[in-house]
Amino acid sequence: MNMNFRHCVLCALTEKAAAEISLWEWPPPYDVYSFKGRPNCYLMDRSTWGNEQFCLLSGDSLETVIGQVACQPDQGALWVGWALAPRLCGQGLGALFVQKAVLELRRLKGHEGRIFLKVAASNQRAIRAYQKAGFHYRATEIDEVPYTGQPESFWVMQAGR
Repeated sequence: MNMNFRHCVLCALTEKAAAEISLWEWPPPYDVYSFKGRPNCYLMDRSTWGNEQFCLLSGDSLETVIGQVACQPDQGALWVGWALAPRLCGQGLGALFVQKAVLELRRLKGHEGRIFLKVAASNQRAIRAYQKAGFHYRATEIDEVPYTGQPESFWVMQAGR
């Protein structure tokens, strides 16, 4: 797919975009990340968003949701998490999406400091995309997988600058 991320814009998450994202489903083995069918999908409760939920939009009228982006400031650093729309996964667009999301977050938040993320060590597709986007391995942590409650190894990665 020929996707031009230069014309994408990171915007505050809207209820319309959240409703669309809440229906996203990924095929196995990535289905653990699917929002659809989760009874506790935080995106459907605006009171849980805070000011740190965004969506990456494209199109002439910026109505096409490309991805969901969340961030959490912590001691001068920014922790991020995101999801690329399932219809765009597996096409070599992950690194471009991550680079655009980081640039847009820095612009919107005025953040020039460190940026970190955590990714399941088993999610090699995401790890490759993050490495191509300039993230580097920092540590491994054992944490609970959202929605399953099962322990898993996660890589902590930091954006290079």
